[in-house]
Amino acid sequence: MHFKTGQLLVLVILSSIPGQIYMDSTRTCKGGWASFQWSCYYFSTSKVSLKDAMSACYGMGAEMLELQNAIEEKWFDLQFRLRGYQDQVWLGASDIQQEGKFVSVSNAERLHYSHWISGQPNNSGGLEHCATYWIPKRGMNDSPCNLKFNYVCKK
Repeated sequence: MHFKTGQLLVLVILSSIPGQIYMDSTRTCKGGWASFQWSCYYFSTSKVSLKDAMSACYGMGAEMLELQNAIEEKWFDLQFRLRGYQDQVWLGASDIQQEGKFVSVSNAERLHYSHWISGQPNNSGGLEHCATYWIPKRGMNDSPCNLKFNYVCKK
């Protein structure tokens, strides 16, 4: 295969961007699930409490979405907007066991990545113990766990 100088340059530039992965995932996801970076994701069509979102995900053999890095966050932000989500989306993290220490709801470990909106988490009114991604503000927020938002499951 022969490349023109411009084509080769584009390939070199794309493959040299730090932190970028340009390989397609070989993971095949079943109907209703989307593939991204070797995992499958289910985007809910209804709004539920965090407890009900966790139950739905576990019932599908999956876990709640936990953002892993900025690239993933940007992809999910786009997916939320394309699907018409307008407010917040549940993330799989909570500080209900120790205020201010957000951990994964799947394994109780510290979060690998977080991108809190300025001033968050703030535990407003002493009632905000569950993490969300706030779409209009493009970042993480803490919210009361009984509010109803869309959710994403990962497997």
